[in-house]
Amino acid sequence: MRILKDLQRNITIEIEKISDHPFYTMSYYGDDCFEEYLLRGAHSLEDYCAFIDTALIRKPDHPICHNKFGCSAFVAQNADRDILFARNMDCECAIPMLLRRNDTSAYRFLSLVNMAFLDWDESTYDSLESDRKLTLATAYSPSDGINEYGFAVAILTDAAATYPQQKDKITLFDMTLPRLLLNKAKSVEEAIRYTEQYNYFSDVAPLHYMVADASGHSAVIEFVDGKMVVTRAENKYQVVTNFTLFDNPSKTGFGKDRYENILNALEKHEGIISEEEALELLKSNVIPGDEQWSAVYNLTKKTLSVTFPGDYENVHRFKL
Repeated sequence: MRILKDLQRNITIEIEKISDHPFYTMSYYGDDCFEEYLLRGAHSLEDYCAFIDTALIRKPDHPICHNKFGCSAFVAQNADRDILFARNMDCECAIPMLLRRNDTSAYRFLSLVNMAFLDWDESTYDSLESDRKLTLATAYSPSDGINEYGFAVAILTDAAATYPQQKDKITLFDMTLPRLLLNKAKSVEEAIRYTEQYNYFSDVAPLHYMVADASGHSAVIEFVDGKMVVTRAENKYQVVTNFTLFDNPSKTGFGKDRYENILNALEKHEGIISEEEALELLKSNVIPGDEQWSAVYNLTKKTLSVTFPGDYENVHRFKL
């Protein structure tokens, strides 16, 4: 285990490598200035990095970036009526980190973060002391996660999205919206209200967001013609990939094949599926060559099961 401390910010980070995939876990304690960021916002990646530089003293020669990614996600139930939230992370490269965030001023959450977005490589864990200031920004950009109320969120690329740019709203980096929602939202409706309060910018490609809660409600939050739109589940299951769902009855766009495969499987079983079957459904609908992780969150029990390509039989299980 590696333990990093930032005495100036009263931050303690505990990181452990738990597999040679590689796969890491992190427990993050202390104030990483996220509330300050929400008040200030950022209008570009350079502006966002400048804030991280000032707030967390990041080393300027380690850029924050991300690549374009595909992904699939769905919501269903198991036979016990537990709410399942499943997602594939498909992108060019990833270094997965299981992040536990315990903050007395926000909701506790469990999430997966792609550390490649923070310029990690496979040697970073062994040189954390020199790279520690980059690592301090980990909790800003979860790719998917669940909080203590059983609310979950996942990001997926939607290349057609156009974000709102209203003069009276603060602008945020779109990758940081999941952190905001995990911090503050108990339900899908609360998540929609929080999302509507901000403008957003993207780095490589814009996003849409699947959200769900422990009551079984789910929705996909999207941005069309500069306005936020919401597609709520019409059944006890819902699917999203990488095309805009809103006002798209033929469901055309990138990821249509994955969307139809997952939807047909869920319809066949009326939305009832076990966690093991959910992982199998994810595994059979990856983007070949880009698969990085498959995760199933149980929103009722507040657990996570995650697997990785090349080692799908080894399921890592966590509880919030």
